[in-house]
Amino acid sequence: MDALDASAKRVVELVGQVGPDQWSNATPCTEWNVRVLVGHLIASMQGMCELLKGAPVTMYISMLDRQGQAAATDPVVTCDDAVRSVRAAFAEPGVLERTVHHAVDIPGSQLLVFRINDNVIHSWDLATAIGADLGLDERVVEFVYGHLAPRAQSGVLYATGWISAPSRPLPEGATSLERLIHLVGR
Repeated sequence: MDALDASAKRVVELVGQVGPDQWSNATPCTEWNVRVLVGHLIASMQGMCELLKGAPVTMYISMLDRQGQAAATDPVVTCDDAVRSVRAAFAEPGVLERTVHHAVDIPGSQLLVFRINDNVIHSWDLATAIGADLGLDERVVEFVYGHLAPRAQSGVLYATGWISAPSRPLPEGATSLERLIHLVGR
């Protein structure tokens, strides 16, 4: 939960740093501009709340289909509300052991790790798009890398096509963040 709190707090801070003229900026997620990226973060948090209540994955996918509008008229408030809601949902007794209907059935604890991964990776995307410092604790970055590296080595990470494999070699002496970003094809 500490990693969720730290990564989610940084998401809200970064959304608050988006300037009025930056919402249409390109992001490292080549299909998304800043508004859609922020909408993805919001919609996926809102959708995870529903998954934790037992909703089918089709509801989650439907929410992601509308991610371009999820930031609404006040993206900072909407994002902060989504962060508070997803935090409360993951704090519910027994939720981490509950089966969640994601792409495949998984325990709530795995969905929590997915949320943290998404927060960290998309924080980097957002920070890059608006020229801000990522500002995440190194331990949170290491946590995400530690979860994703074995999945990358086995090929599972890239099987869905949601995450791209690295397209270039990892630079010598790469930092933890550079290793993570490389791992997810950025």
